[in-house]
Amino acid sequence: MISWRETYNIGVDEVDQQHQELVVKLNEFLDACIQQKGKDKIMETLAFLRDYTVEHFRSEEEIMLKYNYPEYAEHKKDHDDFVASVLELEASIQNQGATVVTTLKLNRTLTDWLLSHISKSDMKIGQFLRINNIV
Repeated sequence: MISWRETYNIGVDEVDQQHQELVVKLNEFLDACIQQKGKDKIMETLAFLRDYTVEHFRSEEEIMLKYNYPEYAEHKKDHDDFVASVLELEASIQNQGATVVTTLKLNRTLTDWLLSHISKSDMKIGQFLRINNIV
């Protein structure tokens, strides 16, 4: 399970709240996996991710564009790559059904995204906004 830490906050309330929502959903999925119910929870988690990515990525990208964030293109590519991973997983599950492998892959994808993207890429947005006295 992943505990939310204040160090994950980037300093933009809307984005930080969305990240916390992702942690809650990730923990629900991890809990289901621990209880051997990951396959049952996988489609719900993927549906959440489809909705989450549309809203959350739009929020981040609007902020980056509004304040001329210099690493916008690279960050947007990260978002696009994540969406592609989620869609690929969803297609795999629709074609082959939920398996232990797809459940583990979603688990790893979410965990990697949370720990890597938020703590590195998103944190750079927060630093940029603070340096430029925007937040």
